[in-house]
Amino acid sequence: MCGLLGLSTVLNIVIPISGSAIVTPLLALLTDPHRAIGIASFFFFLSALARIFFFRENIRWYEIKVLLIPSVIAAFLGALALVAIPAHWLLIIVLLFSVYFLLKKLHIVPDRKGPNKLLDHIIGLISGFLQGTGLAGSDLRNQYLYARNLNLAEVHGTSSLIGGSNFLVATLVRLYTGQLTFTDVTPLFYLLPIIVIATWLGKKVLFKLPKKTSDLIVLSIMFIVVFSLAYEIFLK
Repeated sequence: MCGLLGLSTVLNIVIPISGSAIVTPLLALLTDPHRAIGIASFFFFLSALARIFFFRENIRWYEIKVLLIPSVIAAFLGALALVAIPAHWLLIIVLLFSVYFLLKKLHIVPDRKGPNKLLDHIIGLISGFLQGTGLAGSDLRNQYLYARNLNLAEVHGTSSLIGGSNFLVATLVRLYTGQLTFTDVTPLFYLLPIIVIATWLGKKVLFKLPKKTSDLIVLSIMFIVVFSLAYEIFLK
């Protein structure tokens, strides 16, 4: 299990995919699904700490300024109200935004002149709420950042700072409300060296990628997210 979590960390640096699609199912093999979501949140928090350190020079602080506060507030509410909104409707919202960001990345939808703070805050709120509930909020936030022409390293640094804050808040809420216990999360501290080494290896691989390859990966990820969400909503 430790090896699989470490491998997923390396792969997630080079080819960013939703951690909830890999880590949470792995943890669900060891405990009940609800507790697995809580433990996964703390694992993602530890992973974010490593990414913040290794990608600290790539953080885009403007995005942090507009996304962080609404995202953390929404993560707090999401952790409290785990089933307040049906997951199916949340997925539809994420799909609509993901299609919009993909079209922007392909320059089919023209860029607005200047920042759109309303959209910034909406993305922060929705992605934070999703992460608070244990769903894949990073997908939405990353799609948004890709559409703003951040490269993979910038997305890792920026999104990790926001996501790590969300996961910390969600974990504290779950500990306070009894959804988790300290006994549940303590073993994850032993994984921290593996997380750090895996993140370092992933960064080494990422920075050796040519820009064209990196851009192709970004577009491929955006297409995969859109089609995966559509399949989850309409066909599964």
